[in-house]
Amino acid sequence: MLYRAFFANTVLLWPIVFLFADDAPKPSNTEAVIIDGSGKEVHLKKWHISTGSQKLAWLEKDGMAPEALAFRETNSTLFKDGVVTLIPLDRLESLTYDVEKQTVSAKVASLEQPLDGSIRYKEINQITIEAEVDKGDAGIAELKFKGGQLKGGIRGVKFPGAKSGPAPAGEKVFITIADAKQKSTPQALYQLQALYKLGKEGQKLASFLMFKKTFKLELAQIQSMKVHDNPETKEVECEVVLKDGTTQTLTPLTSTTIDGKPATLEGLIGEVPAGFRLFPLHTVGDLSREEPKNEKEE
Repeated sequence: MLYRAFFANTVLLWPIVFLFADDAPKPSNTEAVIIDGSGKEVHLKKWHISTGSQKLAWLEKDGMAPEALAFRETNSTLFKDGVVTLIPLDRLESLTYDVEKQTVSAKVASLEQPLDGSIRYKEINQITIEAEVDKGDAGIAELKFKGGQLKGGIRGVKFPGAKSGPAPAGEKVFITIADAKQKSTPQALYQLQALYKLGKEGQKLASFLMFKKTFKLELAQIQSMKVHDNPETKEVECEVVLKDGTTQTLTPLTSTTIDGKPATLEGLIGEVPAGFRLFPLHTVGDLSREEPKNEKEE
């Protein structure tokens, strides 16, 4: 069962749940430049991110899957499993940490404004980069550089080889985050799909959602959907309006079977200018295909 439980600001949030089985890390073929605590630049040639990133298993090709930074933006909610923006590493230009303000900025190639996030909570927007550093006559040292630490962390990291990714295209939907404390602005997603985790084998994108008991509903048929808690059953329910105008109240299945394999719903995912954005179902307040008026005016 899904529960909507906000954490108080003083409570540390749980780590982001990775969406794939861990593989052995492989050094990157591109250069990275660390800005250490004193402001000195350290150039890295053999390095990899050991924590804070994840593979986009659904994009795997020839046994290789691209890697992305798992970034929690300022408006990602205070749920323990909140909204995650997945920034492909080949698009990431830099991460800049401000310890005093407890913030981090992620600069993405082709985007004018960086994405902003917080480092107030444990394991959120904190990365570890492991690298081999030449110490001259003393030899080669294996070092760990940690970003997002309130003490002893780096100031930032730059990736000179970042390139712009393809602009998102296709049909848009608008998701409003479930937030009881403040009204949030609808966020636009392109190519909306459901993301399921298939045991230890990886991920699968699906064009449908599964509801009790065995009802498969294509996302393309949904005009709008409101997600709320049922106080009696303690389960999440969806008030779904279909494109033909009919309305149905449905209970989503978080555990189901797809292609004969056990599958767990990770959430709704779509393309955004920075890469991809994943909304666990309990973070969704409203979903609509109608463009908000304020966005038209802007």
